[in-house]
Amino acid sequence: MGIPSSAGAQAPRPIIEEISRVRRSWTPAETKNHIAKLPIWKGTPQIKQRFGGLQNRTFFVTEPSGKRYAVRVGFDQFRTRQTTVVQCTIAAHKLGLGPRLVYAEPNLSVVEFVEGRQMGADELREPKMLAHVIERMKTLHEGAWAIEETISYWWPFDTVRRYCRTLLAGKLATGYQPSAWASWVPQFLDATNRLEKVIAPFTPKFTHNDMVFVNMMVNPRNEVMFIDWDGGGYGHPMWDLGEMLMWIEADDDVVRFALEQYYGALDQETLAQRVLEVRAFQLMATIRMATECMEHVLDPYYFLTPEEVAEGMKANIPPELGIEPSLAGLIELVLPRFQMFWDQFKDQL
Repeated sequence: MGIPSSAGAQAPRPIIEEISRVRRSWTPAETKNHIAKLPIWKGTPQIKQRFGGLQNRTFFVTEPSGKRYAVRVGFDQFRTRQTTVVQCTIAAHKLGLGPRLVYAEPNLSVVEFVEGRQMGADELREPKMLAHVIERMKTLHEGAWAIEETISYWWPFDTVRRYCRTLLAGKLATGYQPSAWASWVPQFLDATNRLEKVIAPFTPKFTHNDMVFVNMMVNPRNEVMFIDWDGGGYGHPMWDLGEMLMWIEADDDVVRFALEQYYGALDQETLAQRVLEVRAFQLMATIRMATECMEHVLDPYYFLTPEEVAEGMKANIPPELGIEPSLAGLIELVLPRFQMFWDQFKDQL
């Protein structure tokens, strides 16, 4: 693929500061006060915190002119590296797939606000929208030319094994007590090690690595824009596809439709391998989400407070499910999905 004519390659360069000012110990109010003092605002801005992320604080900022921005504040945690977040955000905008980065300093970034609506699971299940998202995803995967600086390489199997070690050993913040879900670790490790073996050799691509529908915005031109680059880096392109399909609970027919949209016509042997890989990544997406939340519980005050996380969970856990809006609630939501996929899939390995 060539450089898309609609990409933001000629956009103004972001202001990049090297001095670290944000502190992990800050309260939301202290973080908001720092944002208000950033040197980029034209007039006194209105600032409102938006809840939803597990690892970062997000604020929406409105200048007196009406110009809107999203400010993200976070720290290296789990698989997230802040320098990679900045570079992936810049690259995604060049590709026409994400908002423009305006300003960044260590642990803080400001992007232009994406006008439009947030994607919903039901909308993403619609064949026309699913095909459009996959086309945008392919542009991302072939867009390594837009990356300016070194970014992370991410392999979900290594990440999950690291999380599992922590679940058994515990963390300082909670007295090195094993996780309440430590009994799941042997099954997670067995699944992880077996699933890794079905992945064929591949060429690493520029990947988002958190392709849940809530990280997709539909702009006024009905184009999907990808937001939240906490997991961005080089990786396996089928991870993005598999994770997205996991969140919409795709069956075999939808998986094959998605692969056809991504690759075009495939011979039976290649199609079977791709289906196997997507199914493996669907499973790994449930394990990654569950184990990441389990590790988070072991250090609940690392950055976000449990109260902030609970507010964010209200946006991720539908109230009709009757599940507590918390990390434990999200784990409760994901574990049955893992068990269902694993029971269906493990005999194929």
